[in-house]
Amino acid sequence: MFSQNRILAFLLLTLCTLAGDAVAQQVKLSATSLTFGSHTPGNSSAAQTITLSNDGVADLTISAIAASGGFSQSNDCATLHPGQSCTISVTYISSIVGSTKGVLTINDNSPSTPEIVTLTGIVLPPIALPPGILSFGAIAVGTSQTKSVTITNNGSAFGIAAISTSGDYAQTNNCPATLPTGQACTVNVSFRPAANGTRAGVLAVASKDAGFANSLSGFTAALSGSGVGGPLASQVSLQPTALNFAVKTPFDLSQRTRTVKLTNTSANTSLSVQNVSISGPIYNGTAFYQIASTDCPGMLAPGAQCSIQVVQSPATNAFAPQSAAGSLMIVDSDSSSPDVIPLATRILPELQFTPATLNFPEQLVGTTSATKVVTVTNRMDLSGLSLIPLNISGDFNIVSAGTNPCGLKPAFNPGTSCTLGVTFAPSKSGSISGAVTFTMYPECDPESVIIQHKACPNAQVINLTGTGD
Repeated sequence: MFSQNRILAFLLLTLCTLAGDAVAQQVKLSATSLTFGSHTPGNSSAAQTITLSNDGVADLTISAIAASGGFSQSNDCATLHPGQSCTISVTYISSIVGSTKGVLTINDNSPSTPEIVTLTGIVLPPIALPPGILSFGAIAVGTSQTKSVTITNNGSAFGIAAISTSGDYAQTNNCPATLPTGQACTVNVSFRPAANGTRAGVLAVASKDAGFANSLSGFTAALSGSGVGGPLASQVSLQPTALNFAVKTPFDLSQRTRTVKLTNTSANTSLSVQNVSISGPIYNGTAFYQIASTDCPGMLAPGAQCSIQVVQSPATNAFAPQSAAGSLMIVDSDSSSPDVIPLATRILPELQFTPATLNFPEQLVGTTSATKVVTVTNRMDLSGLSLIPLNISGDFNIVSAGTNPCGLKPAFNPGTSCTLGVTFAPSKSGSISGAVTFTMYPECDPESVIIQHKACPNAQVINLTGTGD
């Protein structure tokens, strides 16, 4: 009898436990991922909404909702009684061209907390001119080859003032005076080498006015090819044969100068230099590359030398391309004319993450992974750059790790680095996404970011993925 009573008690306890499970809070989301359509830098996307419902029979209390990765959210969620729901509105704003992943993290008193919604957004450049380098390979001197480039307008209506090429390159196009939003046109570039060896050039597109709304008033694509089978004699020597202005960030205000020496190598023939010109990107109406000084135009005696000084001006906006192609062209009496020297500047993002993505292997639910370390490098020219807030989402955590730990609000000077440790502690099985989001002060207004929970236009992200087992 005693044994039967124990069995009855066990069954009663089991039924009570099952009943308790039945009354637990049950979170239901209308979507577990949101994909935002493409938009241009600095423009906020249309809002997308997620409905959060309590399908259980006990009150659901939402303690916190946060968005990361250049996304912002607003909501009317608090305590949901059984059967009630609330709405979370998510928008995307970024000045970083490319694809960004973020997450919406929802913390509540349900067994499934935190709930994660994966967010994906794409920012397109206002004007796209792919590829950045058009290569023709080796072509016989005196023959030609043609390749096509497509100009796509992802922003507002774009007025085209001029399309030009330099060096041994020519172009034809079907582009209208004004390229409407979402439209494209084609530029056919032909290469006809005048001499042997490498023959550089550039394709340049300029807008109608210097006040183009997106601070982008001219852009370029580098052209490369080489001539073979032609005359080998040339009386022009250019040193160096290319100008590289190294690396800079979009907000680098410094000017950098490089000098080219042109020498007439003939022992008995003078060289007539008719013209020296430059082509390259244009920002806010200012040419990115300019000729600071030159004494070359005119007659150059045998063995004589002249110089051309080129200055790379600041690009004080966030929409500078990763690579700024340009060309210095010299028209003279030599058979190799025109001679072209390619110009290049590599523009780095303000922060560099090494690596920029962390992928964690399968991890037992309720346990913590080994630490993975990311090196954060400051590419800004501003001293005392601080990153606020250092925000992490998903089942991931920031820990002190590496040779120079960043801390929760890292501040460091140009060219220096700090190290960031990340661990993965899955609360449930399956694939889990997250992100570390950096917003920069003084670029990003702390009141807007921290108090008003608005997304910073220049938010930069380390994307995180892991699998709970």
